[in-house]
Amino acid sequence: MSFVKDISVGVKVKRQGEELKKAKELCENARKEDAKLVKGIFKNLEAPGGDLEFTYRGHRGEPIRVYHLQDGETYEIPIGVAKHININTRVPVHQYLTDVDGRPITTPGSFRQRYQFLSPEYM
Repeated sequence: MSFVKDISVGVKVKRQGEELKKAKELCENARKEDAKLVKGIFKNLEAPGGDLEFTYRGHRGEPIRVYHLQDGETYEIPIGVAKHININTRVPVHQYLTDVDGRPITTPGSFRQRYQFLSPEYM
Protein backbone atom coordinates (compact mmCIF):
# COMPACT_ATOMS: atom_id res chain seq x y z
CA MET A 1 0.00 0.00 0.00
CA SER A 2 1.55 3.29 -1.06
CA PHE A 3 -0.41 5.46 1.39
CA VAL A 4 0.98 3.69 4.48
CA LYS A 5 4.35 4.62 5.92
CA ASP A 6 6.17 2.71 8.66
CA ILE A 7 7.63 4.85 11.40
CA SER A 8 10.11 3.47 13.88
CA VAL A 9 9.35 4.55 17.43
CA GLY A 10 11.88 4.95 20.19
CA VAL A 11 14.94 5.31 18.00
CA LYS A 12 16.94 8.33 19.07
CA VAL A 13 19.26 9.88 16.55
CA LYS A 14 22.51 11.10 18.06
CA ARG A 15 23.50 14.46 16.66
CA GLN A 16 27.17 15.09 16.34
CA GLY A 17 29.54 17.89 15.53
CA GLU A 18 28.15 20.85 13.64
CA GLU A 19 24.58 19.50 13.64
CA LEU A 20 24.58 19.28 17.46
CA LYS A 21 26.00 22.78 17.77
CA LYS A 22 23.35 24.19 15.44
CA ALA A 23 20.50 22.40 17.30
CA LYS A 24 21.70 23.75 20.66
CA GLU A 25 21.96 27.23 19.19
CA LEU A 26 18.38 27.07 17.85
CA CYS A 27 17.10 25.91 21.25
CA GLU A 28 18.96 28.68 23.06
CA ASN A 29 17.63 31.32 20.63
CA ALA A 30 14.07 30.07 21.19
CA ARG A 31 14.60 30.16 24.97
CA LYS A 32 15.88 33.75 24.81
CA GLU A 33 12.97 34.83 22.60
CA ASP A 34 10.39 33.24 24.92
CA ALA A 35 12.02 34.88 27.98
CA LYS A 36 11.54 38.46 26.73
CA LEU A 37 9.03 40.31 28.89
CA VAL A 38 5.83 41.71 27.44
CA LYS A 39 3.32 43.96 29.20
CA GLY A 40 -0.41 43.48 28.76
CA ILE A 41 -3.84 42.87 30.26
CA PHE A 42 -5.11 39.42 31.23
CA LYS A 43 -8.73 38.68 30.29
CA ASN A 44 -10.80 35.82 31.68
CA LEU A 45 -13.36 35.34 28.90
CA GLU A 46 -14.94 32.28 30.51
CA ALA A 47 -15.74 33.84 33.88
CA PRO A 48 -15.30 37.63 33.80
CA GLY A 49 -13.85 38.91 37.06
CA GLY A 50 -12.30 35.51 37.82
CA ASP A 51 -8.71 34.44 38.07
CA LEU A 52 -6.44 31.79 36.57
CA GLU A 53 -3.68 29.84 38.28
CA PHE A 54 -1.46 27.51 36.25
CA THR A 55 2.03 26.08 36.17
CA TYR A 56 4.33 26.65 33.22
CA ARG A 57 7.77 25.55 32.08
CA GLY A 58 8.61 26.54 28.54
CA HIS A 59 11.89 24.71 27.99
CA ARG A 60 13.83 21.83 29.49
CA GLY A 61 16.05 22.95 32.34
CA GLU A 62 13.89 25.91 33.31
CA PRO A 63 12.17 25.96 36.69
CA ILE A 64 8.45 25.26 36.90
CA ARG A 65 6.68 28.50 37.79
CA VAL A 66 3.17 29.06 39.12
CA TYR A 67 1.30 32.01 37.60
CA HIS A 68 -1.77 33.53 39.28
CA LEU A 69 -3.50 36.09 37.05
CA GLN A 70 -6.58 38.18 37.86
CA ASP A 71 -9.04 39.32 35.18
CA GLY A 72 -8.49 42.91 34.02
CA GLU A 73 -5.10 43.34 35.72
CA THR A 74 -1.94 44.46 33.91
CA TYR A 75 1.04 42.11 34.06
CA GLU A 76 4.55 41.90 32.66
CA ILE A 77 5.14 38.25 31.78
CA PRO A 78 7.48 36.34 29.44
CA ILE A 79 6.29 36.22 25.83
CA GLY A 80 6.31 32.39 25.98
CA VAL A 81 3.67 32.51 28.74
CA ALA A 82 1.60 35.03 26.76
CA LYS A 83 1.69 32.73 23.72
CA HIS A 84 0.68 29.79 25.92
CA ILE A 85 -2.35 31.69 27.24
CA ASN A 86 -3.48 32.83 23.80
CA ILE A 87 -2.91 29.52 21.97
CA ASN A 88 -3.40 26.69 24.44
CA THR A 89 -6.52 27.83 26.28
CA ARG A 90 -9.03 27.14 23.51
CA VAL A 91 -11.68 24.47 23.82
CA PRO A 92 -13.69 22.94 20.98
CA VAL A 93 -17.36 23.78 20.60
CA HIS A 94 -19.02 20.61 19.38
CA GLN A 95 -21.76 20.38 16.79
CA TYR A 96 -24.32 17.64 17.18
CA LEU A 97 -25.28 16.27 13.77
CA THR A 98 -26.72 13.09 12.35
CA ASP A 99 -25.02 10.94 9.75
CA VAL A 100 -26.68 9.54 6.61
CA ASP A 101 -28.14 6.62 8.61
CA GLY A 102 -29.72 8.94 11.19
CA ARG A 103 -27.23 8.16 13.98
CA PRO A 104 -26.07 11.12 16.10
CA ILE A 105 -22.45 12.17 15.66
CA THR A 106 -20.38 14.81 17.41
CA THR A 107 -17.91 16.95 15.49
CA PRO A 108 -15.85 19.91 16.63
CA GLY A 109 -17.34 22.91 14.86
CA SER A 110 -15.23 25.77 16.13
CA PHE A 111 -13.14 26.80 19.10
CA ARG A 112 -13.94 29.06 22.05
CA GLN A 113 -11.17 31.05 23.71
CA ARG A 114 -11.24 30.73 27.51
CA TYR A 115 -8.50 33.25 28.42
CA GLN A 116 -6.62 35.97 26.59
CA PHE A 117 -3.52 38.09 27.12
CA LEU A 118 -3.86 41.40 25.29
CA SER A 119 -0.69 43.30 24.53
CA PRO A 120 0.20 45.88 21.88
CA GLU A 121 3.78 44.49 21.95
CA TYR A 122 2.75 40.92 21.17
CA MET A 123 0.16 39.61 18.72
